[in-house]
Amino acid sequence: MTRSWQTKLIHTETSVPEGYRSLATPVYRGSTTVFPRASALKDTWKQHEVGYTYGLYGTPTTMELAARMAELEGGYRSFITPGGQSALALINLAYLDAGDRVLIPDSVYSPHRQLGDELLRRLGVECIYYSPTIGSDIASLLTDRTRLVWCESPGSITMEVQDVPAIAEAAHRVGAKVAMDNTYSAGVFFDAFAHGVDVATQALTLGHGVGHGHEELGEVAADLTLDADGHDGPLEVGAVHPVADRVE
Repeated sequence: MTRSWQTKLIHTETSVPEGYRSLATPVYRGSTTVFPRASALKDTWKQHEVGYTYGLYGTPTTMELAARMAELEGGYRSFITPGGQSALALINLAYLDAGDRVLIPDSVYSPHRQLGDELLRRLGVECIYYSPTIGSDIASLLTDRTRLVWCESPGSITMEVQDVPAIAEAAHRVGAKVAMDNTYSAGVFFDAFAHGVDVATQALTLGHGVGHGHEELGEVAADLTLDADGHDGPLEVGAVHPVADRVE
């Protein structure tokens, strides 16, 4: 059957030699994923089980970046977001509902405070800011409505170092989860999960890959399943290689 040139644009029969491998992960762009047949498409929002369904939900580029970040941080899964602020929002919105209480250190990254004051409170979440050096005394602020406790160590600008294990122990006693902005350690100089943290986040804009100023990106790593998906970040996988030189 003779194919028209219009058909050839969509359904090509050309091929290229296989076996090429580059140090840099290829950049996969595009929203549409090709399947051999309609029945092969299945989407249960569990991308690690069903594979690729739609570009926004992950490509080999973003999935490798997420996997490598999880490996570095010792997490179960990692999710890539469009920026550090969106990573903070992802965690808050995933865990908090109207009527819940969240504890946030006073030394937190200022846009995170803005997120609490202007968004979370509008959604009915009670935001309590605590002294970053409170340690185990944070127990006095915990109630049965406390769902999430944030740490950021060292704190933005003022650089307070928190007693993360003591805070995590107190939070877990009332069933609260502990989240940590671990940007300063690049996820490698402080093992958040070994110190009781449930979910860790980084502004990759500042450290991994995007530190070159290419674009903005954020990341969330969890030692439990957190249902969320990422953003296309093609430049960062290759840029992970020199991270050790940049952060030392």
